[in-house]
Parts: sequence; structure tokens; C-alpha cells
Amino acid sequence: MKLSDKAYHVLRNAIVYNELAPDDVLTEEKLCAELSISRTTVRVALHRLVDDGLAEVRGKSVTVSRLTEEDAASINVIRRPMELLTINELRGRVTPMLIRKLRNSIEEQQNCKMADADDYMYYIQQDYVFHTALAEATGNRFLCDVVERLNTHSTRCLILSTTLLSSYKPAVVEHTAIVDALERKEYDHAYQAMDNHLRQIEKRYIDRTERKKLE
Repeated sequence: MKLSDKAYHVLRNAIVYNELAPDDVLTEEKLCAELSISRTTVRVALHRLVDDGLAEVRGKSVTVSRLTEEDAASINVIRRPMELLTINELRGRVTPMLIRKLRNSIEEQQNCKMADADDYMYYIQQDYVFHTALAEATGNRFLCDVVERLNTHSTRCLILSTTLLSSYKPAVVEHTAIVDALERKEYDHAYQAMDNHLRQIEKRYIDRTERKKLE
């Protein structure tokens, strides 16, 4: 892996998991020192973050992008059809290896005690594994790229919205329903289970937003 790729992934994860918060300035000199890499390498990583929508250029500075409630709603508008397309594309492509990978991610999520930040981060990483594994199994690299990008932003929404503690148990049940249907080759049921999962994600986010307005 190239140094610019390593720098990108370090910064990407820091943004996604809110270690670098919205509006934080990504200073080249500081990042060079922290990551022990050249300014050119840092610039390449920063450009990728801007292309991904995780950072933005403001004047002469690059800052971590903001994520509004409107952004979260817009992400869901695109994510739902892409995730449902993934299920349709999996018809005839589900293998025992895929089922094992999906069930392993669910088991890892179930084992998270959600006692500290590390548990939260690991749970979310496994959520990302679950959804991207489905996309990868379609064999469509363009669909996989879109799903990975959408789930990256969805992860940010989940962390910034603070809905994880109330949603992690229902999400595991919803994931299990999807895998059960796929294992039985009941693709219509898998489609419905994914649709329900995505609608519940949106509902939990909206409910949290509404409660926040009343506080």
C-alpha cells in the first residue's frame, strides 16, 4: 500500500469516527509531523478526502466537512435503492463463504458490550463489513464503490447522531433476517428484509432528530 493510501485511510477513519470533528482544519504541516510523511503525500490524501466529500476546501484551508440533517436525509434517499439493487444482484450469487462472512460480522456485533468507545467503533466497523460484503459479492465493482462510499457517510451520520446505543440491538436482528433469507435463497424475502432494515435506520434517525428538537 502506498504512503498516500495509508495516510488517506488514517484520516478517513479519524473523520468517520469523529476523532476529527466537523470544521476541524487539516493542516498539512501538522499532518506531516503526525504521520511522518511528506507534504506531497499528505496533499494526495487530502485531495481524496475532498473527492469523497469527507473534507472541503475553504479558502486556503482544507477542513473536515459538516454533516447536516439534510445531508443525512439525502444519503438515505440514495442508499436505499443501491442496497436494494445489491440484494437483487445477489440472486444466484450467494455462496456459503458469503453467508459465513455475514454471520461472523453479526456475531461480532452481538458480542460487543457497548461499554466504551472501542466497542462502538468495532460495532460500526462490523456494520460496514456486513453491507460492503453484500456489495462485493455481486461482482459489480461500480456498485461496490457506491455502496462503500454511501456506508462511509452513513457511518458518520450514525456516530454524529448518537443513535447507536438505542439502535445496535434492533440492527442485529434486522441483519440476521437478511442473512436468513439469503441462506434459504428466498431473495424476495431478503429484499423485503433489507428494505425494512433501511427504513428502520431512517426512522431511528428521524425519531432521534425530533427528540433533539424538543430538548
